[in-house]
Amino acid sequence: MMKSWMIGAAAFVLLASCSERQLVEDVAAKAMVTEAASPEDSVASLLNRARWGDSSAYQKLADCYRDGVGVKRDFFSMLTMVNMAKSRGANIRVDDYIHGLPDGDAYKQLFLLMDRYKWSTEENNDSVVQALRATGSMEANALLGIIAFDQGDSISATNLFNASAEQGCTLAELMLAVPDKPGPSTIDTIRLCAIAERVPIAYSMLGDIYWKPDENGNTNMPLAVKFYMEAEKHGVLEEQGANRVLSYYRKGGNILLTDDDVKRLQLIAEPEGRSEE
Repeated sequence: MMKSWMIGAAAFVLLASCSERQLVEDVAAKAMVTEAASPEDSVASLLNRARWGDSSAYQKLADCYRDGVGVKRDFFSMLTMVNMAKSRGANIRVDDYIHGLPDGDAYKQLFLLMDRYKWSTEENNDSVVQALRATGSMEANALLGIIAFDQGDSISATNLFNASAEQGCTLAELMLAVPDKPGPSTIDTIRLCAIAERVPIAYSMLGDIYWKPDENGNTNMPLAVKFYMEAEKHGVLEEQGANRVLSYYRKGGNILLTDDDVKRLQLIAEPEGRSEE
């Protein structure tokens, strides 16, 4: 089975609502700030709004990563923010977002090539590989690495990931940290820690790793919660992680949360019409 080229992003099934609909409206309104003067400030403003449950802010952040406005242009981060928007209640899928881009958009071309690879025959797969090679971008090399993994050539895949990661491709950096094998024990936690500020989904992944028992049955909940809260700060905390942080906090765990922290976690952990598990 093909190693997921949407690794991490597809796991962002987050819902930003609460048992009280008014709470969503109140905190979202609270997060609205004056339009910033610089691109960087604008991104910070959007992230703040996103953390308070504004799905449209995630869509705008996706645009920022697509166009390199206020942030480094980044394919994986763009996809991540679209997935986040959907999980926060926006009526949008990655496919919808991608197909809405101009036909000449480089990221749209990459996405459609990988979609074609996923569904096409072996003969057509060769044409996808050739098209990606012709592109020559760092993202194209990362996708070629995923195809190489899928075809059983782990050496070529690793070489492609390394070359792409050296150019700053976050997708390649993440792929290097997550081998094509099941189980958390195969994940390179040191590498994940090193890339987490550039690839914030790594924080959520680290939280999952340290929350669950290892092969000896040991867990490290305090460290897991620390990583989950870093993911929340970057707007990429998933529902399960938020529930775990709240459970740990309510049971007297060693963590200090402000009232606003709790409200944001509730927005993630308690979708409307559901109770915390």
